[in-house]
Amino acid sequence: MPIFGIDISHHQGSFDVERAAREGIEFFIFKATEGSGFTDSRFAENLAKARRTGKLYAAYHYQRDGISAAAQVAHVRTIVPRGVPVIPDVETNSGGVALTRDLVTRLRNAGYPVPLLYLPRWYWQRIGSPSLAGLPPLWSSRYPDNVVDDIRDEYADVPPHYWDGYGGLRVAVLQFTSSARVAGRSPIDGNAYRGTIAQLRALFQSPGGGGSAPSNPQQEDTMPVPLTVGTHAQSFQIPAGADQIAINCPHGELTVNALLFVGDRYPDGREDDGLPKFDYRGNPAPDGGKTVHRLRPWRVDIPKGATSGALYYEYAKPDDRYEYYGSLDFVY
Repeated sequence: MPIFGIDISHHQGSFDVERAAREGIEFFIFKATEGSGFTDSRFAENLAKARRTGKLYAAYHYQRDGISAAAQVAHVRTIVPRGVPVIPDVETNSGGVALTRDLVTRLRNAGYPVPLLYLPRWYWQRIGSPSLAGLPPLWSSRYPDNVVDDIRDEYADVPPHYWDGYGGLRVAVLQFTSSARVAGRSPIDGNAYRGTIAQLRALFQSPGGGGSAPSNPQQEDTMPVPLTVGTHAQSFQIPAGADQIAINCPHGELTVNALLFVGDRYPDGREDDGLPKFDYRGNPAPDGGKTVHRLRPWRVDIPKGATSGALYYEYAKPDDRYEYYGSLDFVY
């Protein structure tokens, strides 16, 4: 069974996001903006509710033809907190793919992850079935019927080929109904993701951050970097204003073998292979590893001048009761 999410806008009025989360909805996508002037009147309310649930969330922007990407991104920046994932919605009156490519580039340059592209197959065919190579994976839409039902029962009617990609892109999220019943309301758009929550979190985070509430509401949103079980090297970008990183392990033990920081001209010098010199921080145990225990985060100061880093770690799966992943969080 996939992970289920919903997308809503002002058309749903005041929606009980918290109840939907309690019913098992794992991600939310909210309309934020359209063109260079329209703002969804429920976006701020919906975003605040989603933050309280701890679930994944993103915003979507309706691309409008005849308005420059620069103007549209300028509008997004006045409404959507920097770091919240933004998904372009490209359909009727949205223009072509050239505008979409410009929009995606400008959104990312402005500090927004752009994890998905909502461009239905019917609209892709209407504009000539162009190549979509290089754009984010698809959030596609296709419905087997219009019968109102529980979101899980609705998905049972979805044939496998609805997940087929097009334009050179895969379908990562499928909007499979506009008639779901969620939190006592219908009809609601229902979405599915075939993967784990950790994988979806990583998708929403890429590239950049976003999707979880900051410890200080005045700071930008930054989604924790997921740390999956196994032996890994995980790189990360440091958001502006972050003072520390916190390495968390909700279950079992996670061993840090190395924690490295680097920045533009920081620290001085280069390694023997000519690459920029890394600065190690954290001073792990004498045996070379720092053990992070269950529910006891390890906090490390971020050196001034560092803009990125890398974490080398080992995380053994404690047992088979849960889906396990730790996280690297930024502290302000």
